[in-house]
Amino acid sequence: MLEIRDIHVSYGRVPALHGVSLRLRSGEVVAVVGGNGNGKSTTLRAVAGLNPLDAGSILFKGERLDTKPAHRRVHDGIVLVPEGRRLFPRLSVEQNLLLGAFSVKDRHRTARTLETVFETFPILAERRRQSAGTLSGGEQQMLAIGRGLMAEPDLLMLDEPTWGVAPRLVTRILDTVREISRRGISILLVEQNLQRALDIADRGYVIQTGKIVMEGKSATLADDPGIRRAYLGL
Repeated sequence: MLEIRDIHVSYGRVPALHGVSLRLRSGEVVAVVGGNGNGKSTTLRAVAGLNPLDAGSILFKGERLDTKPAHRRVHDGIVLVPEGRRLFPRLSVEQNLLLGAFSVKDRHRTARTLETVFETFPILAERRRQSAGTLSGGEQQMLAIGRGLMAEPDLLMLDEPTWGVAPRLVTRILDTVREISRRGISILLVEQNLQRALDIADRGYVIQTGKIVMEGKSATLADDPGIRRAYLGL
């Protein structure tokens, strides 16, 4: 579904990605893991069209993606749930969700998707009239994911979905991510918590200083002694 080929991205004169390549098949959950400042978020932003490429290419369903503006990529079925959630705090839960459906012109489809989101995250249904800014960190993350689902994506990219979330909700959110993938939505997951990410992912890529340094099945990466020492402190 997604193929990133040798992409290079920089911020001004500062290089951020140095030839990153990865693949994601339809229906997979693929994790990109590594420490802060190593290029995980930049990779997602490049796919979403928020960071231009200096070199390389990105293909989605076999077609060149990197030549398209960000809003066209949403229409094509790619949605990024950004780090920090980026909600509209003064708007209600329901208003935030409906903003995620701007690319869907059929009101009946939007209404059905809204009900599916409420079934996925029942707490959002309970708080549908409540301002987004009054939700807990975990509830806000659920809202951010729900808003992404409103665009009916084929590929959902999640940037640090457990950031700022109470430990008791982390497992629930990641379990829900896995459940979403079972509906046929492919997931590209960036997560600092390597163990949590690999628990739900099919495959993973380890990124370090803007380069992919290791890739493989999640179980293989989780058992690798070097990965365990570097990222799990074991």
